Amino acid sequence: MIDPSAVRPSPRQLAWQRQELTAFVHFGPNTFTDLEWGTGVDDPAVFDPSSLDCSQWVAALVSAGFKSVILTAKHHDGFCLWPSKYLPHTVSAAFGRDVVGELSAACEAGGLGFGVYLSPADLYQEKAPGGYYGNGSPAVSSEIGEFTYVVDDYNRFYLQQLYELLTSYGPIAEVWLDGANPTSSSQTYSYDDWFDLIRRLAPDATIAIGGPDVRWVGNEDGFARETEWSVVPFLNGQMVAAQTAASVAGPEELARADELRWYPAEVDVSIRPGWFYHAAEDTAVKSVPELLDIYRKSVGRNAVLLLNIPPDRRGLFADPDVEALTAFGAAVRQYYDTPVALPGEINVLDLREDITAGQQVESFAVDGLVDGSWQEIARGTTIGHRRLLPLESPVTVDDVRLRVLSARADAEVSLSVHVDPLL
Repeated sequence: MIDPSAVRPSPRQLAWQRQELTAFVHFGPNTFTDLEWGTGVDDPAVFDPSSLDCSQWVAALVSAGFKSVILTAKHHDGFCLWPSKYLPHTVSAAFGRDVVGELSAACEAGGLGFGVYLSPADLYQEKAPGGYYGNGSPAVSSEIGEFTYVVDDYNRFYLQQLYELLTSYGPIAEVWLDGANPTSSSQTYSYDDWFDLIRRLAPDATIAIGGPDVRWVGNEDGFARETEWSVVPFLNGQMVAAQTAASVAGPEELARADELRWYPAEVDVSIRPGWFYHAAEDTAVKSVPELLDIYRKSVGRNAVLLLNIPPDRRGLFADPDVEALTAFGAAVRQYYDTPVALPGEINVLDLREDITAGQQVESFAVDGLVDGSWQEIARGTTIGHRRLLPLESPVTVDDVRLRVLSARADAEVSLSVHVDPLL
């Protein structure tokens, strides 16, 4: 069996993991048609935010402690939030402002990382006359900027759009490739060419969800697994287990691997029931206790949280979302950024492994010094970048200590403690 203790993250993966909190922004024609998945033939004039202000988004996110934001530059409907020169179905058709450009500039001014979501699936290119998606065209030599790829019509179009985004905006921190596909046509994606172009133009950007740097956690409910490994087994170039499997990197999966990769998980979830804004959901924004539970089960389970906040029809984050974000950020700072000094009452353990040396801890226990004697107060499996472990009930301790019960190799682990009164 390949030695998993030898696998290490790349510098871009380390930088990505250390963000902990990243934001998603779903915005487009769906915001105005009240749909989640657009048709691909919506009138582009329907996209008409009355008071677009990307700096309002950035200010709310920075205040809440988020480190970067990813915008749906093109969702499955194929409408582009920048004036792409390769199709008419963009903001140029009616709205006339470059949303990608405005958010990129606001991020630079506000110190927030900027990323783009570019849907591989494209209903406009499938349904529009002369569209490229699934048109059966042959692969031919194609010039993309200063680079050459042998690709069919749609992959050439996709590469052209990537080139536009990566050379006109940024710097780009993350490129997000959604695996969802509402089309009915067969279209092969030239992933290797896409990845090659991204690496050439944005070498520090992580390529997520279908990309080589970051994997989907397997659900959109806001939680990672209690045992979440960043060292993931592959066989014939594919993950041994499905991304949705209960275990993706346990002993059984490792035994089948011909390759191991550092492939950490990203947890995507929306602050509302839907991904796009719907006025009917203004009263269904997640509460601070719900958001903290998601935080503990994502950031606190060796993953990065990607929280979606969809702008409303004005082009602003809605008041209920801003209020929830503000309160969530304040709660994280108060309850989880600063450890509790002992002796005292605690109800959350905070363990961190030095992942520059890999992910090694397989199981651990934590003891508390209670009334002069050591008592086990919790145990768990993996740690990774960070493990937030709530106790079954608060306990008053004079001190705490960590016992590593099983590890793949020596690991440097820190332990601190917190009190979350909302638990």
